[in-house]
Amino acid sequence: MKSNQFGQADHNNNGGKLTQGVAVTESVTQLVKPEGGWVPIGHTEDGSYVVHSQKTGMLVILRARDLNLAKLKVWFGQDVRQQSMVYDHDLKTYVEEEGSAADAIAQACDALGPIDLNQVRGPGLYCDGQELVMNFGHQLTRTDGAPVPLVGKKPKVVYQGGPSLGFDLDTPCASDEEVRRVVQVLSTFGFESEGDSMKVLGWFVSAFFGSALPHRPVLALSAERSSGKTTLMELLSNLLGPQATRRDGIPTAAQVLHAMEKSSATLLLDEVEARGGRKTAVDGLFELVRSQFTQSGSPRHYRASGGKLRHFNTPTGVAIAGISLPSFNGATETRVVQLNLAALPESSRHVYEPLLDPSRHIETVQLGARLRRLLVARWALMRDTLSAARALLLGLGHEPRFLDKYAPIVAGYVALTRDQIPTPEELRSLIARMNLEKPEEVKVERDADRCLRRVLGRKLVVFHMAHGVKEKKYLTIQETLTQIVHGSPAHRESLTRQLEALGVRPMWLKDPARWKLAIASSEQHDGMRQLMMGTDWALGGWKDVLARLPGAESGHQRIGGMTHRVVMMDMPREVLECSCRTKIDPLLKVMPTQN
Repeated sequence: MKSNQFGQADHNNNGGKLTQGVAVTESVTQLVKPEGGWVPIGHTEDGSYVVHSQKTGMLVILRARDLNLAKLKVWFGQDVRQQSMVYDHDLKTYVEEEGSAADAIAQACDALGPIDLNQVRGPGLYCDGQELVMNFGHQLTRTDGAPVPLVGKKPKVVYQGGPSLGFDLDTPCASDEEVRRVVQVLSTFGFESEGDSMKVLGWFVSAFFGSALPHRPVLALSAERSSGKTTLMELLSNLLGPQATRRDGIPTAAQVLHAMEKSSATLLLDEVEARGGRKTAVDGLFELVRSQFTQSGSPRHYRASGGKLRHFNTPTGVAIAGISLPSFNGATETRVVQLNLAALPESSRHVYEPLLDPSRHIETVQLGARLRRLLVARWALMRDTLSAARALLLGLGHEPRFLDKYAPIVAGYVALTRDQIPTPEELRSLIARMNLEKPEEVKVERDADRCLRRVLGRKLVVFHMAHGVKEKKYLTIQETLTQIVHGSPAHRESLTRQLEALGVRPMWLKDPARWKLAIASSEQHDGMRQLMMGTDWALGGWKDVLARLPGAESGHQRIGGMTHRVVMMDMPREVLECSCRTKIDPLLKVMPTQN
């Protein structure tokens, strides 16, 4: 085999065993080598050179000031000095030439063209077509035995090393008895049903495969006190090993991303409570949670830091546990598997379980490594079951988002507990045990209804005259509208003026005889901006959302003595019907009149 001038094997005549100048032994591509070295990757948009360091396994971005021999030795090892030696005919020996290594790096990277740093893949599991690619941090390999190129072609992904996954191909697979032991331990927690503990096991597998799966559901555990939720989160953390990062409380999105700059991992959050949590932190965290649900073409985030772009990975799975979890908005809720954890059963309180013993956590971590090695061997089973589960759940009448959320969990449980794909009858039986057989009757609340309900539910201070004395009351807008529609005409004008200050005007139309409601649609209206503060429509989105209500139309009306753009709609039925639960102020109440 020929070698080039830098001691690297020539990949143009290697019998398929070399890619991008990197020697591979059978199906393994070494990312880290004791002797160091470098492999050209390409260049960035600004022309900086991207080089893979075989000393560290990481990518190095070289700018013009970095192309000197001292820095290159630090990044790529002392072998760079040997690569830059040239023969001096006068001295009849090899001498160091500082420019040769730098020139070689520049020429090689320029020849490979631009590279997208969003497509960098650190330690983790990835899907390449139908096959699984495993980046263990120090080496690359596939389950099918084919060599893995350091730089892919379509898409042009780039692999780099990093922290170890905690297992590799030399790790022995877990035995059937060890798998049964883990299943039994999960069943001792206070889940509402056997199906819930099965879902947790399935989620564990989906979090392990991570980026190799098209969808990664979020697990939310609402736990009673003394339910063992922290013990459960610790167990999941130990089983995932270095493929998980665990923390308490509500982190900011920036804290999560910075923790995963070098490699992606499952995010385990304990003690997440609605009380005392900052809304901005919760909103940012849930946005990140939503983004990790679907595997996109560009799974990394980037942010500017010190004038340079830094790239961060998204979590490969998320589990959230707490006694009173923050409420999920509609977009996040459809991606979350929500389970309840009751207090520990009395039968499990006095039973010793080594897997839950903190002093023996190393044994649990070692068991987790064997479990994950077993799952790698069952990738084909996971992949085929995922496809079969989606088809079966669709046939049962479930919505597409439901399939995205639960099919990976069903397939994950199968991959952990079986060694072959189940028959359709067996798979349907498993789905029934997980309580997923019957489609839920999901009533989706439209954004327009939510927005109108938010407007009607806002409280305001209402002043009115009672027996010659000015009184103050706290009423919601709906209660105030009810007083206007069903109350005394003597107070109607005063209440209407007070509502108009907030951008809301009730109107009685004589032809046809009915009540209408006008709501200011301009984001410049101070009253409406105040009403919408802290909502999803605070930036003016209510004008588009309310216009989607049945019978709503845009127009202009005088509100508070000035003409404003409004959304005109029928008076809400709750106001017109004046149900027995709506209290009419006796000081304002008279018999309804045809006004």
